[in-house]
Amino acid sequence: MTTLLKNCTLANKLNVNITITDGTITAIGNQTKADKIIDIKGKTVLPGIIDSHVHFREPGGEQKEDWLTGSMAAVAGGVTTVIDMPNNDPPITDLATLNKKRKLTKKSLVNFGFFFGATTNNIEEVRKVSGIAGIKIYVGSSTGNLLVAQDDDIKKLMEIPNINWVIHAEDEELIRKNSQQISENSNSAIHSQIRNRQVAMKGVERVIDLAKETNARIHICHISTAEEVSLIKKAKNANLQITCEVSPHHLFLNDGAYEKFGNFVKVNPPLRTKKDNEALLKGLNDGIIDIIATDHAPHTIKEKETPYHDAPAGIPEVQTSLPLMLNEVNKGTITIEQLIEIMSAQPAKLFSLQNKGLIAEGYDADITVVDMDKKQIINKEMLLSKCGWSPYENMKITGWPVMTFVNGNLVYDQGKINQQFKGREITYGKI
Repeated sequence: MTTLLKNCTLANKLNVNITITDGTITAIGNQTKADKIIDIKGKTVLPGIIDSHVHFREPGGEQKEDWLTGSMAAVAGGVTTVIDMPNNDPPITDLATLNKKRKLTKKSLVNFGFFFGATTNNIEEVRKVSGIAGIKIYVGSSTGNLLVAQDDDIKKLMEIPNINWVIHAEDEELIRKNSQQISENSNSAIHSQIRNRQVAMKGVERVIDLAKETNARIHICHISTAEEVSLIKKAKNANLQITCEVSPHHLFLNDGAYEKFGNFVKVNPPLRTKKDNEALLKGLNDGIIDIIATDHAPHTIKEKETPYHDAPAGIPEVQTSLPLMLNEVNKGTITIEQLIEIMSAQPAKLFSLQNKGLIAEGYDADITVVDMDKKQIINKEMLLSKCGWSPYENMKITGWPVMTFVNGNLVYDQGKINQQFKGREITYGKI
């Protein structure tokens, strides 16, 4: 079965036709024959967006999200591949729970992979696990009960060779010390004080020092401060094996949002300042920050409306990340080539995803079609995550995904989703 996508505009403005055969891109040029022809009408085609940090909540949190609703939100946002985090219930810390989780993904509309969770006592499980994108270490506490806070325990893990260590780098000791200032009537703004910038800086410093000792390859999740950008730049200049990501909320929201949104913008690490927004965007432009990953972390409205002490941390973002970044392309903040690098090509490279991240012959036909001129306001009705809310509601965006092809199948088309086609588990090359 061959499908021809005709009249496609690449990022370099070249107009081409793309032939897809059995889910793979087999030709790019001026070919005109195929079993099925779809006219892209001159719109821009991108490699499918890869979101390498999501929490689709299943198993254990199905009231917030599941593999169907999360993947629906993903394809509507132009995302074709996700990598899911291990802080489920039960946590994914042994082969049995990982294999049970694999069975739940049959309803996913997008391609998927998994991170495995590290604990203080599952080193043998870590040594033998395979078919994953990396091992997650929570140096600071977050949603779930995964925490490896002591340097000796972290070092023992990092001494295991040939692993992508993916790290939530907040300093747990400082978090607990700062938490003593919480009062009964504390509001959500205190979150940025409890998990202040020193918490993030110390967490990253410790992890970098341990990586130096062990020669480990580390990836720092959701950096949030200007200081972290500087620390990671220094480590890269010293030729450490270090990469990092930034989440959209740390680019586009800051501590001024607490007044309007309260606990709905409570997230770990917390929102920072406008100057940090600017430093992180500069870090992207300078190539210090390697990728954008959403940390899509849905919670129900009811949960978010509880008092600060009880409200969980997290923001749903898998559907809105690409539109937010397309809006930045239209503003001239970044180029379309940079967007492709940080949202498709680099995630595929960092996590060794085979045949993904590029529009090229021999690559999987994961393709996102965007209308760079489309203007639309983010509204509740369009949101497909089960949690049903977004802090970006009422924001006017220019530039939207309009078609999403997963493995060559048109899964999302102008607001309509075809649930007939399912994603598949990704395969990995060598680290």
